[in-house]
Amino acid sequence: MVTKEELLFLKTKILPAGAETIIDFLAARHHQIEMTHIVLENVPLLIIGRHGMIARIPVGGGVQKASQPKEILELLQGFFQKNESTLYLFVNLPDLRVPQEVVQVLEEVQQRAARKEELRQIIDQALDARDRETFMRATEELRQLTMLDMAADERRFW
Repeated sequence: MVTKEELLFLKTKILPAGAETIIDFLAARHHQIEMTHIVLENVPLLIIGRHGMIARIPVGGGVQKASQPKEILELLQGFFQKNESTLYLFVNLPDLRVPQEVVQVLEEVQQRAARKEELRQIIDQALDARDRETFMRATEELRQLTMLDMAADERRFW
């Protein structure tokens, strides 16, 4: 069985045309789906790759193949209406390459968030200890980090 979240995670990858609808359909039936890392023979199988999809679904004693999203969806609907067996899903999608600039920005945001949390703890401790100087320093640094984040948010929207 595949979790619904695992199936929906596929939507964050570069999908072939029509795959999102099929993934949404499969997510509702995730308890009948098994992920596989090899292409299996003689089993109900859906292959999702970067450039397309192929379904091999048993129908009327034979195996019917489809590669168009609409045909695949129809085959899957029929399969799940008639069968309680498992559909095997083979996914061959490349991970999105995240540009180094984006990675750097994400790291900076994480560092600022960690520092802000650290400052909140310092402020709480300073209040408990009645340490005015530490409180004022930490409060000012937290204010500056918050202003920096707000300015960055503003730039993203404009």
